[in-house]
Parts: sequence; C-alpha cells; structure tokens
Amino acid sequence: MITSSVRSRSVLANDRLDAHFFTSPGVAAFERITVGDIADSRWTTGRVGDVATVWEPPRFARAYAAPAEPGQPYLRPYDVFDYLPAEGDRLSLLRNNDVDRLVPKPGTLLQTCSGRNLGPLTIADDELARFALSHDMIRLEVDDDDTRWYLLAFLRTPTGQALLRRGKSGSVIDHITTADVESLPLPMVSKDIRTAIVNQMRKAGIGAASGRSRLRSVLTAQEAQLPTPARAPGYGSMWNSSSSQLRDRLDAAFYEPRIRAAREQISALGGVRCGDLTEAILPVRYKRYYVEEGHGRPILSGRQLLQADPVNLRHVSDRSFRDPTEYEIAAGMTVFGAVGRSEGRQGSPALVTAERDGWLASNDVMRLKPRAGVRPAAVWLAIAAGQSRLQINALSFGSVVDHMNPWDVEELLLPPVSDDLVTAAERGWDEFSMAGTAAAHAVALLDAALQP
Repeated sequence: MITSSVRSRSVLANDRLDAHFFTSPGVAAFERITVGDIADSRWTTGRVGDVATVWEPPRFARAYAAPAEPGQPYLRPYDVFDYLPAEGDRLSLLRNNDVDRLVPKPGTLLQTCSGRNLGPLTIADDELARFALSHDMIRLEVDDDDTRWYLLAFLRTPTGQALLRRGKSGSVIDHITTADVESLPLPMVSKDIRTAIVNQMRKAGIGAASGRSRLRSVLTAQEAQLPTPARAPGYGSMWNSSSSQLRDRLDAAFYEPRIRAAREQISALGGVRCGDLTEAILPVRYKRYYVEEGHGRPILSGRQLLQADPVNLRHVSDRSFRDPTEYEIAAGMTVFGAVGRSEGRQGSPALVTAERDGWLASNDVMRLKPRAGVRPAAVWLAIAAGQSRLQINALSFGSVVDHMNPWDVEELLLPPVSDDLVTAAERGWDEFSMAGTAAAHAVALLDAALQP
C-alpha cells in the first residue's frame, strides 16, 4: 500500500483530495519543496524560468537532403546521450527554413520533452553543436555558469525527474511543454553544498566533452590511415560471386563486394583474427525480474551501452539468472549490440569503463574479453574501424530481427592499430569514466540534501 500525508493548504491549493494524485512521486516532490520541509527551511526556492531562458523550435516538416544536396547533420532526440553521436540523417539546407536555429549552442541544456522515456537531459558541447536537433528537445539557456551546472544536477536528481514528469500530458505519447519546465520549483541549497555540486558537475561536463572530442579525433585519424571501402560508381543491388567464394551461407549481403575489399585491405596490412585477440561471449536468454534501484543491479541493453547517460536504466534481480556472473560486464571489455537492425547501430562498439564494472548486460549484448597482454582500447579501436563494422553487419541473420553468433565474430579479420591511437583512445575512455563518476557524485550529493 502506498501512503502519503497531505497538508490541508495543499488540498485547498490543488482543489482535490484523490489519493492517486497526492501519492505520485512528482506531486510528493512538489509538496516537499513548496509547502513541506524544504519550503520551511532556510533555503530559497525559485523557479527554473527565473534563471533560464526556456524555449523550443516550432514544429516543422523535415526535408532530408539528397546525396549530393547541401545538408546539416541531424540527431534524433535520444542520440544526444551517446558517447559518440552518429547522425541519423541530414536536413536539406535548401528545403528547410532556418536550420541554424535547430543547432544548439555549446552550454545549452537539452531536455527531452516527448516519448515514453521523457525526462533525461544533457548539456551541449562542441561535438553536439555540430548537429541539428528537432523540436522534441527543449532548450534551457542559462547565462551564469555556476547556475547552469547546478540546474543540470538538480534536473537529474530523482526529485527533479519526478517534477518534470508531474506535468506530462498526452493520451498516447507523453509530452511536457516549455511552460511546464519554466514553472518547476528550483530550491537553492546552502552555498557550501551548492559549490561542491557545481564543481563536480563542471568536472563531469568538461571531462565528457574532452573524452568525446578525443575519441572522435582518434576515429577520424584511423579512417584517414585506413579508408573504408566505398561503393563503386553506379553501385546497384546486384553483384556476382563465383561458387568457389561461397561458404556456408547463401544470403547476398554476406558477399557484398565492399566486405571482400575490406578483408583484402586488412590482409595486406597483416590483420589479426578477432579470436586471437579476444574471447567473444553471448549469453543465453533469461527470465527477467525487474526491481527498483537498490534492490538489484543495473542492466544495459544493446542501445544503452552506447550511452554515456543511459536512458531509462533498469535494474534486475539476480534471481533472473541461473548464474549472474555470466551476464556481468567487466572494465576493459568491448561490447556491442548483437541483436537489432544491421543497417542501424548493431555492431557499434563501446568500451566498458571502471564505473560500470560489475554491471549486467542483456543477452543481446556481445562481449569481447581481451586475451592476456592485449590492450582493451586496441580491441575497441579495431572493432570500431569501418572495415570491421562491414564484416560484423554481414554476419547478421534472421527473418525479422538480425542476430549473430559469437563464434562467427571470432572469425572477423581485424586491422592493426597504432600504439599512439590506442593510447589516445585510452585517455578518452578514462575521461568518460571520470565524468560519469563525478556526475553521479554531484547528483547523489544534491539528492541527499533534498531529502526531508
């Protein structure tokens, strides 16, 4: 049974007394801040609209750029949370009005405002400022730097997230408006706590921006050294393969000419079999028993493992598994989605960092465990190469959802990687790890201060 005490002044203010309303997390948080323990404390409470300019672009009919047409890289809303965002498409600069307005300035807070996972937010850095974003991301622009980091921390707390969802509307898809965000109460905790929170959040933001920039530079340099084979001019949907080239498959995608060209490229450079560098692991399906945070361990899906800030992270009880250790991921593993659309993010790799050591991942996630003496970042970099991605996607099979086998992954031919790029990649992932730890510390510190 869920119970909650209600003040008479709150009943009068809301003009209702139904339990469903007053026991919701958002209403409880609003009560605590505006008429409860926080309101009665020495802290001041204002509104988000008092410190931030909150706005969103108008809705527009997207006209995507043709292959040779000038375009602006475009991100879907939840792509902004990725370690390395990849453009979902390109908006036509000729057939869309005022595309520049869709590009966030560095330092802008980006708040999701639509969808079943409504609530997560992030801050735009130089990398995100290369992309256009749709009207489904509310922009919060804050002039004062300290206030900007404090607001980011507050909106990430369970209290802030509950307040955001309190005003959601929509019969099918949840929405919040700029007015909902502007009206959110913003308690300003004591100066010493606020300073500690701001310092940690700033450290996290700078670290994540640096890590993203460094990893992007590493991948750009690798592509320059070993360009991914391009489709031939006039490339169509058919090609020829002799019977001597056929293995144990007859699906056409497995024999695409670019894949053969990629393997020839790697062979000429002295490529290495993936199984000689790593052990590929893909556990079996399991019966899921999801629980609240604190009663189980976080578990990553194939999509979430690419996100620096996992969206809608869930927790699962160990009783879901016969042996939970088979589903653990360890720092230094390279992981990627093994189930999903081969033309999408299937095969996009991430490196497991220290703060996620011991987390769980679903049976849709391929694990590559480096063998003794192999640098983990070298595995990630080799898998991230365009030639490797072509081979990975060609392994997919399935009539509806694409799958792959770990023993097939071990047969991939991986390109050699330079020590300099591996060292730079290690630094980039270390910066992401530090950023994740600092942000979690800041949010936990503020959340503890907001409790009664």
